[in-house]
Amino acid sequence: MADVYSREPFTVSVDAGFTQEGIWLIDARLSWRDGPPPPGCRFLDLARVSLLDYIARETERGRSLGATKVRVHMTDHDPVTIPFGEPGRDV
Repeated sequence: MADVYSREPFTVSVDAGFTQEGIWLIDARLSWRDGPPPPGCRFLDLARVSLLDYIARETERGRSLGATKVRVHMTDHDPVTIPFGEPGRDV
């Protein structure tokens, strides 16, 4: 299920589902219409908050469907896998 949030000048898209190993995989993307804005631009913070909000929503959805681990993949970043309930890493 893909969820897309588009607000000038960026788009956040999140798609999630179970892998064959039973891990809840979240694929999150942040894209800029005309390339990323310069440092300090208010849209950078807005885009980051939007991206993290959508990842958090999908994490909770996965947990409600019985996921015991979540892996987040963001374009141009290494995937991160976190087991639910791991001490100090509650998702």
